[in-house]
Amino acid sequence: MNIGLGAYDIFSRIVPGGFYLIAFGETARVLGWIKVDINNLKDVGLLPSVILLLMAYVVGSAMERVGAAWSRFFGKSGTSTRVLESIKQKYADRWTIEFDDKDWSVLRSYIYLHNPSVAADADKFNALSIMLFNLSFGLAILGMCEVIQYVNTMNLLFLLLSAFLLFLSYQVATRAKRQSEWFYSYIFEAILAYRLNLEERIKPVKTKVNRKNV
Repeated sequence: MNIGLGAYDIFSRIVPGGFYLIAFGETARVLGWIKVDINNLKDVGLLPSVILLLMAYVVGSAMERVGAAWSRFFGKSGTSTRVLESIKQKYADRWTIEFDDKDWSVLRSYIYLHNPSVAADADKFNALSIMLFNLSFGLAILGMCEVIQYVNTMNLLFLLLSAFLLFLSYQVATRAKRQSEWFYSYIFEAILAYRLNLEERIKPVKTKVNRKNV
């Protein structure tokens, strides 16, 4: 049995899952539930590395809906609708767009059937969007950990670090929102490109009339 991991799995599940493991581990350490010795992490063998990779994949998959819920704080809902309306305005004088924004999954399947590499390019935007929203939430968790550290130590450096992490979380979420917009835009404009190509292929061929033979 051949099991392979694609770019989508790496960016949308493994990377966020690994970051969540770090965030959860730091939370447990700050709360005093566990003690972490960095020296023990230097010589991690192959089997533990594979187990950590599997754990990252599982955690990333389990937390995907949490990341989607987190994204709603940044106005992700209705992204496909806004993108399609923008495209309609952009090409209003050239093409009539009959499909609806809710048809994006069917349109993506159409693109995948005709050109898998183009569909894979679109999926990269979606995978990056999922990854960045989850990283944003992980950064927010780390930011709250620093708040706990500040309460425990009353050291202002922890409070400043918390503010930086929360700011970084917001910036990453903003970038994730842009990646999501590019995902839908890529699909809709690819369909328009297919239509343009089809119209060029079925355009009637004009032949010159030899008037001498008329």
